[in-house]
Amino acid sequence: MQLSLAPRTYPLPAWLPEPVRARLSGQPVSFELPKAIKLRLRSPEKIRVSEWTEKYRMVADGAHVGPWRHEYAPHTVKIMDTFGLPHVREVWFCGVEQSGKTNTMINCLAWSVDCSPGNIFYLMPTEDTAAKIVGSKIRPVFNQSPRLAKYLTGRQDDNSNARIIFRHGMTFFPAWANSPSSMATFPAKTCFSDETDKFPEMAGKEASPIALIKKRNRNYKGIYKRFFASTPAGRFIQNGVKKCHQVWEFRVCCPDCSTLIRMDDDHLHLPEDATADNVDRLQVGYACNHCGVIWDDQIREQAIRKGRWFCVQGEELPRPAKVGFLHRAWECLDISLAEIAAAWLAAKDGDRAEKTAWANGYEAKDYEPEKVSTIDVARVLKFKSDIPRDLVPPDTAMLALTVDTQQTSFYYQVWALSYAPAIAAHMVAHGQVEAFADLDGLLEKTWLDGSAKEYRISSGLIDSGGTTKWGQRHSRTVEVYAWCTNHRHIRPIKGVPSRAGDLVSFKNVETYPNTNKKIPGGLNLSLLRVSLFKDDLEQRLSKEPGDPGALSFHDGIDGHFAKHYMGESKDEFGDWVHHDRHIRIDYWDCTGYLLALRHMLGLIIPRNPAAGEEKRPVKTISKPKARRW
Repeated sequence: MQLSLAPRTYPLPAWLPEPVRARLSGQPVSFELPKAIKLRLRSPEKIRVSEWTEKYRMVADGAHVGPWRHEYAPHTVKIMDTFGLPHVREVWFCGVEQSGKTNTMINCLAWSVDCSPGNIFYLMPTEDTAAKIVGSKIRPVFNQSPRLAKYLTGRQDDNSNARIIFRHGMTFFPAWANSPSSMATFPAKTCFSDETDKFPEMAGKEASPIALIKKRNRNYKGIYKRFFASTPAGRFIQNGVKKCHQVWEFRVCCPDCSTLIRMDDDHLHLPEDATADNVDRLQVGYACNHCGVIWDDQIREQAIRKGRWFCVQGEELPRPAKVGFLHRAWECLDISLAEIAAAWLAAKDGDRAEKTAWANGYEAKDYEPEKVSTIDVARVLKFKSDIPRDLVPPDTAMLALTVDTQQTSFYYQVWALSYAPAIAAHMVAHGQVEAFADLDGLLEKTWLDGSAKEYRISSGLIDSGGTTKWGQRHSRTVEVYAWCTNHRHIRPIKGVPSRAGDLVSFKNVETYPNTNKKIPGGLNLSLLRVSLFKDDLEQRLSKEPGDPGALSFHDGIDGHFAKHYMGESKDEFGDWVHHDRHIRIDYWDCTGYLLALRHMLGLIIPRNPAAGEEKRPVKTISKPKARRW
């Protein structure tokens, strides 16, 4: 590089000695720029990610070590090129195991280092998995690819499993989803999240890992990029794909009729005696959805190589910012028809584990249990009585309160329980309140029956509020415990999902959660087998109004109230599933708590004194006669 230092334009520095200044004055001077400065001044090569990958990427491990070749994973080409588009901010890749998810992300990562430099975060489920992926896959890619090796500084501290610092000023940070601190402090232009559905729902006590990693991009408005990839497991990836502006699925192309088809289990061609155990020894085929020609694995491989991505959502959008991709086992070159058939046969009549394995590992979707029982609005409204709200029915032994705790409010029901042995239940009132003070008001309120007899709430259960699922901000357990210490007749409860064990068990709690602070007098936490009480509730709602054991509601209930009983249903295994998070189930939960309380009070609720004591037969025991000796 030549630079002319003319005195009039480029005066020489005053600190140079006079002899040197005299000798250099007006002379051309040449010097070599440091390599790091050259890399910073270099304009990035304008090249598609797939072209860059085939030109520069070296595969360091696996079955195809050496230069990257698209023929081993043709479906990844569009995903990579989509990531490189200037208008795309997020890519979501939902695929089965061994469908090239990690390698596709590493290709995009390597391209970013060379062609779109900026700090990079790579998020894995745990610290151990992050260290493994960096040590076994990412660092070897940079060390063995000449194009990338020139960016390494050569210093050992700059090239470790903890971070990689590059010559041109960017840094690669591995992070793990169960540690908010690993995702903190540093901004990033590009974020990669691998094995996303293995992340915990919450990173420590903060937000979800997805929300935290997205915050790293705030300084790069309009130019940041994110890539999320995972096999589905009921967490983030499938919902992330569904929310994308544009979604693509891979379709294979029949070599005979040239029709793009979506392969499915209806067209598997199997012998009649095929089972999950013997199908790998039999001849497995696939009948083309359109022309019916039977494929073997070789023809299916041709169909995959001729296939292409098919837009199933947002096709009309010219510049989508979020793009999702779905790739199933049917379109994966490394998975045989026999393996697919074996998994399908196992799931067909198998248990939950096998059905989940089929959905997640072959169909690339979350497992959704089949609903075998539902409760509709009309069924709930059948139990609407003609008793007005807030009026206590005759022959009531006591009033009880059940409360479902939410993040910012409480749903409640007030129940009238009749005398033993029937202990019939009638809902006197229900509603939603905002604060503990409102619950205090319910406990202080006087309720009347038709003869003006007064009642007060004398027992009850309240959800301890320990859940933080579905993005809830915090647990309310400490607040509930503190409130219960002032209202000892209202017990805190916690649901136990298992069906094994006692219906209700108890745990003595001495300190507030996550603290050493003592609870004055301690608390008795009631642990409920909630599934069993929900079974009981379903059975009671199947009765006819007025039947023994049937429930009764005041005359103010409506369809909105009844919909709370429709949000959960049983799957084919008899487990209760909240199948739609947008449907509230709070009153359903409150009624389940009522049945638990009824069980707990069964030996305490007295018989009706007005009915008189039932006369019991007296057994006369004759005195033995005196025996003579």
